[in-house]
Parts: sequence; structure tokens; C-alpha cells
Amino acid sequence: MEQFKYENNMLQIKKDIEKYILLNGGSHILVHSDVLFGLKVKFENQEQYLEEHCLELMEICKPLDIIMPSFNYDFCQGKTFNVETDESQVGTLSEYFRKNISTWRTSIPVFNFSGTGSNPISNVENTIDPFDNSSLFSFLNNNKGMLMHYGSGFHTTTLIHYVERISNKLIYRYNKEFIGNVIELNKQRKEIKLVYHVRPMGFSLDYDWDKLEQDLINENILLKFKKGRTQIMIARIDKIVEFWLSKLKFDSFYFINSNTRKLVEQKYKEFKRPFLLNDFE
Repeated sequence: MEQFKYENNMLQIKKDIEKYILLNGGSHILVHSDVLFGLKVKFENQEQYLEEHCLELMEICKPLDIIMPSFNYDFCQGKTFNVETDESQVGTLSEYFRKNISTWRTSIPVFNFSGTGSNPISNVENTIDPFDNSSLFSFLNNNKGMLMHYGSGFHTTTLIHYVERISNKLIYRYNKEFIGNVIELNKQRKEIKLVYHVRPMGFSLDYDWDKLEQDLINENILLKFKKGRTQIMIARIDKIVEFWLSKLKFDSFYFINSNTRKLVEQKYKEFKRPFLLNDFE
């Protein structure tokens, strides 16, 4: 699969992305965004700027329904998560999309999403693991969902945490439970336990994002379109998951960089087991 670095106009980028989506897409596309590095749009004010980015995205992604992260981390600080009113804390475009374009938002604290069409994760249990086999990531993986980085770097993908969880190879993170309240769209208040595999407290943990991105490009799984400051990446989620699981099968430390690996291996030899919360907190 050819990788694209364009010297010509943006129209060709759009055409190639549209073609790839029509040939490979299922019904949904998950978009991580950074509009500073997305398609160039004309604007007179911020609202128009964000609206035009959304219109561009909907045009090149059709006929797929678009999903964007609307993550809000306040639940981990003991605050109630209000599905209707709590803003997205992961970018201005995702917040504009949530408020003005989306037709639904998942009621999962912290790692919630908004999107068009119908909500694929409408039933939420009282105990939630946002990266397990009942998660939105699992739905996308099982239904030929796509991943797009619209201007954002590959280091912003949260798909990696889903793969860590389902691999049963996770050593360097541990479960931590957060209990609090969620106010759902129907105004009902619900107590939720969020089971989140967190970074070890006080421990340097860094992923080798450059390697992860390049390996996917080399395997013809990830397409990267680049022109000047514009950067768009796109791939089938199930293809990423399959490749990453194959790597983790032979190397549990595949995701992390060399410095982190040394620290993790040292602790792993000391504990003789995966990390636990009481090892660090």
C-alpha cells in the first residue's frame, strides 16, 4: 500500500481518503483530531472555523458515522459526570462536534465518546472497564471500524489501551477503581465503578510511538497523508489490533520505549508478576 506525501493540492488527498474509506470502511470511523494540523479551511471566527472542519470531515468520511472522543477526566477527581453538560477536555473540535453535530454521547465516565447515527454502546453496567470486550473499541474492532488521526499525532490514540487489556499481556499498568456518580441524559443519577488500568504512580512510563507508527506504515496497515502542516492518518482498526496482538504475543514490552523497558523489566524481575496498585500507591 503506497504511502502518500503530496506536493500537489489538497483535493487529491481528499479523493484518496474518500476512496480508501469506501473500499475499507464498515459503518463507523473514530476520529482523533487536532485542527491546527488538519485540512486548511477559510474562516472569520472560531465557530465558523470549527464548523468548516466538521463539514470537511463529514464529507470525506461519508457514508460512515463519525465518532469522536469527548473525554472528561473530572470523574477521577471525585466529581459527578454529567453526560449532557460536561465538556470534552480533548480539543476544541471534539467539543464543537459534541455540542453541535453529534446525536449521542456514551455515559461512560472519563472515556466517553459522542457521534452521529445511533449509539452503539447505549447500555452501560454499574461496573465499567472502558477498554474491555464490551467497550466502544471492541465494537469498532468487530465491525470493521476505522481510525482517523485528523491532524493529531499517532501518540494520541487510545486504541492501544484496548489492545493492552485484551492481550492478557499487560504487566506495566495496574487496575485502579474510581467510584462516583453519573447523571445520564434522562437526568437519572447512577453510581458507577470505573475500573481503569493506570500508569504506575511515580514511575516513568513512555510508549515508543515513532516505532509503533512506522511499523504500521511498513506493514501497509496505516496510511499517512502529509502536505506541509497537514497530516491525516487512517487505518482499519481490526488490522491494527490484529498486528499489535501478534507483536505482544512474543514481546509483552513491544509498546514501550527502551528506557521504560529497562525500568519495567527490573521491577518485573523484582515482583515476579505484573504490577499491582499496592506496589506503587
